[in-house]
Amino acid sequence: MSGAPELLRRVARETTLFAGFQALATVLVAVSNLLLARVLDVRSFGIFAVCTLCIGVGSLLGDGGLGATLLRRRGEVSDQELRTVFTFVLGVGVALGAGLYLAAPTLARRYHLHGDELPALRASAVLLLAGPLRVVPYLRLERALQLSLVARIELLATLVRQGMAVLLALSGVGVWALLVAHALGAATQVGLAWWCAPGWTGFGGSFTVLKGLLSYGVRVQGLGVLAFLKDNISALFLGPLFGPEAVGLFDFGVKYAQIPVLAVNALGRVQLPVYARLDPHDPALHGALRGTTRMAFLVGLPVLVAMTVAAPAVVPWLYAPRWLESLPVIQGLALNMAGGLLAGPLFVFLQAQGHAGLALRVFLAWTAGTWALALALSGYGIGAVAWAQSACTVAVVLGLLRWAERWTGRSLSGALVVPLGAACAASAWGWLSRGLLGPLPSALGAVLVYLLVLLALERQALAEEARSLLSALTSRGHGQR
Repeated sequence: MSGAPELLRRVARETTLFAGFQALATVLVAVSNLLLARVLDVRSFGIFAVCTLCIGVGSLLGDGGLGATLLRRRGEVSDQELRTVFTFVLGVGVALGAGLYLAAPTLARRYHLHGDELPALRASAVLLLAGPLRVVPYLRLERALQLSLVARIELLATLVRQGMAVLLALSGVGVWALLVAHALGAATQVGLAWWCAPGWTGFGGSFTVLKGLLSYGVRVQGLGVLAFLKDNISALFLGPLFGPEAVGLFDFGVKYAQIPVLAVNALGRVQLPVYARLDPHDPALHGALRGTTRMAFLVGLPVLVAMTVAAPAVVPWLYAPRWLESLPVIQGLALNMAGGLLAGPLFVFLQAQGHAGLALRVFLAWTAGTWALALALSGYGIGAVAWAQSACTVAVVLGLLRWAERWTGRSLSGALVVPLGAACAASAWGWLSRGLLGPLPSALGAVLVYLLVLLALERQALAEEARSLLSALTSRGHGQR
């Protein structure tokens, strides 16, 4: 494919810019969550987790996978298709919002909410409209690979959301600080998206068009629903058993441990349209997937190791001593997050290459295995539930990696062995030295061990990759396939 080199250069530019803005947003969220964790109690976070669970389920069911279907399309997307998708998702969003409002009392009893906490759950129904309202401009921006612009939009929305959450929390309104701030951030995101990608589609559409889009989209969305069920095991599983406090502790551990994974998984929005344009045996496809997975490990693993080793000192000092109960969750999720660095890109690869059905079956097995093991170990505490997630994630990622190697006809694991070995050496140092040096010095030493092992074994390869990335970033070509 003659346009593949230029396409990869463009992807490198957009991916790097996107990752940079995502990193800024991640830092902003981490700092604001730190402040929120010091001001709000565990129950407020647990109630908000229940609300966002309901919002997330509604958003997943309402999209129908139509956004991913049009994003994957190689040809042009017609106005009729955009109009059909917008009308469908908005209609479903309104219906689901009404359903959540009516079902709120039943859900409140299920999750052990008090009577004065019911209005918060009902108010969250309005947020189900945010996704449908931004679907059209986001499709336009992402299909044009303007991911750096998308990242700027989301950075500004994050600034509004997190800033307002802190200000409202300081005023003493409890969980409402999180809900109102979430709504303001969503409104900012929708408004900026339409500002950057204008063009009103109107209402209406074609049933025939909708049926054709749903035939693929349902499989994609099925995977999203399963991912949501697996990743929100705390609210779905721990909430009914132990109440909002257990949900708040588990979710805190997840948010702390997943910081390096969020940026990697966010890059799937760059990868999906790229993988969809390349054929299975095109060297550019293997190069793109190899580069993505390797970069995920190179950058994500040392951050993950350092955060896990330093957690006993960082959590009580930066957040509050009451969050120390989440340490077993943070430690149990370490392998889950390491696998998550690869799981996101690999599932995007499956979808983009036309294997949404296989991705759905794999995720079904992953979710079922996670829930079954979590149920078996739940009697040993929330830390055991975290270890259950890690065990299932490692098994799934190894299988996905092997499938991708067969599909492309080239090795991927060879590029990951050294970063993984360096991370294992760093982890061993961290855990062995923590009792003598303390958590923070051990974490710094772990990062140093990682870098030394990496440089000792792959100095030349790292230098070549850095030169290639710099060349891509400084190139000004904008050719299309």
